[in-house]
Amino acid sequence: MRIKKVKITNENKISMSYDQETKLGGWDEYSFTCSDTARPEFYTAVKEVAPHVIEMCELPENYLDRITVRGVSFSYGGAAEVMGATISAAMKLDLSHQALNLNTPHKASEMYNEDTPADEKQLLSDECIDALNNLQEECKAYISGDRAQVSLFCVAS
Repeated sequence: MRIKKVKITNENKISMSYDQETKLGGWDEYSFTCSDTARPEFYTAVKEVAPHVIEMCELPENYLDRITVRGVSFSYGGAAEVMGATISAAMKLDLSHQALNLNTPHKASEMYNEDTPADEKQLLSDECIDALNNLQEECKAYISGDRAQVSLFCVAS
């Protein structure tokens, strides 16, 4: 399974697109938007991507509390299917009721062509790769049905 996109909508629904490998070697594409609440670990994984928005957009570190990650678009390119990503976020503004929408530059986990020398301006940091991999694992858990526990209540008799 390859996660292609994850987004938390304005209505706090979770939207995802992913590819599933077929028995014939191709890929089937799936997408959905769901109102089921994810596990707390999913939301933690989304928040752990925020510092990388600051880094990639070259924003001051003290802006971190103003950044809300809204989604990540993943790509897979080259012969090795190298993972790349663009992170979408909203930044609260002091002089506006509307947030500033931010999209990071697209960067890859490694060079698409292994013969090309590494270029730090094109590559995700190791910490960002770890955060994105963690988010992808949480997406896979959500797709598999591992979601927040529904609150149970008892009626006394």
